[in-house]
Amino acid sequence: MEFEDILDHAGKKRDELIATELLVSSKATVRAYAVALTETISPEVREILKRQLSQALNQHARIADYMIEREMYYPFDLEKQIKKDKKKVKKTRKIIAEVERPKQPSQKVKKRSRNEEAAVDDAASMSDAHEADRQPVESGSTRTE
Repeated sequence: MEFEDILDHAGKKRDELIATELLVSSKATVRAYAVALTETISPEVREILKRQLSQALNQHARIADYMIEREMYYPFDLEKQIKKDKKKVKKTRKIIAEVERPKQPSQKVKKRSRNEEAAVDDAASMSDAHEADRQPVESGSTRTE
């Protein structure tokens, strides 16, 4: 797969994710206005809520149409929508399993770690020896090598 194809695919997935979130949010907004409308007694407030509910319904329809046109959402083909949803669930479970799986270092990394540890020990020993060479000699004492 070419890099441009990967970016295009990622862009489509990102668009679908955003559109799905907008659709879910718009449904929640419609429900909230409907509940508020049924609980309101004031005629003025009821008119305001009716207008807002109508706007929310129109917004929901526009988002749903956008998703349907771009084959992100299949409200009229239940089998296709279920297949799409199952695929998303499977992918999500795979990602969760990868995140939750404890990381175990490979043998190659362990071997390299021992070699690196030995090299660090050697370097520390050399550093200690050189450090002794750099220490000033106190008066009256002699340094022997």
